[in-house]
Amino acid sequence: MVEPLVVRRDGAKSIRLGPDEWVIRATGASTGGRLDFLEGTISYLQGPPLHIHLEQDDTIMVVQGKLRVQIGEEFIDLSAGDLVSVPKGVAHTFANLEAEPVHVINVMTPGGFDLALEEMAALPPGPPDPELLNEMSARHRVEFVGPPIPVRLGMV
Repeated sequence: MVEPLVVRRDGAKSIRLGPDEWVIRATGASTGGRLDFLEGTISYLQGPPLHIHLEQDDTIMVVQGKLRVQIGEEFIDLSAGDLVSVPKGVAHTFANLEAEPVHVINVMTPGGFDLALEEMAALPPGPPDPELLNEMSARHRVEFVGPPIPVRLGMV
């Protein structure tokens, strides 16, 4: 039986993905595999490449700011209080196209993707080695299928 989980403010783990801080409040390991609960700040022109999670649903709620989300070929703008949930197997990404940082809550179900994020945070700065990225992608069941939104829109 999985026990109830309480995570105090100072009990969470913080990582950096590029210039942005992500706080891992709960992991697959701490929730019996049920979910990962993440809190992130996304700075101007930041966001991941277009990708597909092969095993997780990806749910994001905007707490503060505006977030551009791409699902397949469709773009959606989210504001504070808006939520999007992308089922596994669907290509998606997100980016901050505004000067103000975006604060989000991200829930991955089932849990375990926190391990991929920690591995990405440990990579050296700069573009990752493609072979290493392919190995990580296969290990964590994610496929990168396109560029980040700012690259696609010609903003960087």
